Amino acid sequence: MMNSKFTSLSLLVGSLLLAPALYADNTASAFTEDGTAVIGAAAVRASLTDEEGFTKVLSTELKNSGTPKDLVIGLSFETSLFTETVVASKNGNKTTSMADATIEMKVYVDGVPAAPGTVIFDKRTQTLWAKLGGSLDCTDTNGDSIVSFDECLVTEEEIGLILDTRAAHTFNFLAYNIGSGSHTIEAYAKLSKDGEVVVENPEDGYGSTNASASLGKGTLSVWEVHGSNTN
Repeated sequence: MMNSKFTSLSLLVGSLLLAPALYADNTASAFTEDGTAVIGAAAVRASLTDEEGFTKVLSTELKNSGTPKDLVIGLSFETSLFTETVVASKNGNKTTSMADATIEMKVYVDGVPAAPGTVIFDKRTQTLWAKLGGSLDCTDTNGDSIVSFDECLVTEEEIGLILDTRAAHTFNFLAYNIGSGSHTIEAYAKLSKDGEVVVENPEDGYGSTNASASLGKGTLSVWEVHGSNTN
């Protein structure tokens, strides 16, 4: 049976923009103006990533007292993806180029992952293929020792493009039963890219691929609310 959370937490999620003070006991926030946090390949070189390749991009602290509380953690970022695919072919041979860029985010509260875990904030896969320079298959069908163009079969040329994009630029993470004291909330990001070129015949085609991902302005907002578990 799926566990559910039926508390003022559900009211808060639907009313944050209207009147968060009616439900939130305590709040905390942090922001970045230009997204200049060291992430991606530069973070790997500087040994700033965790074992999964994530780098901390925002953090804040919240102090509470009394009975255990729940936290609603809102994370928002401007994101940017760049994908480039180039193909060339001739003699009817197919060339395919693929570029992929992804931005993943997760949040920790006192070192414990907040639900629902890692979230894809932005992802794009771009695939381009071409089969150009169609070939001729000619036969002297009338036997006059002359092959005319209408006695030739011309193979079709082909160009294709696939774009697959997924995004969630704002997401609410949840942490339950947070005890009293000072709590550290940290947001982590992972930027990754990939690419592949497949050439049917290297003598008749080539391709190239490039991809990148970056973060812009971002905010981290935390609301403390009363909550209780109900199965």
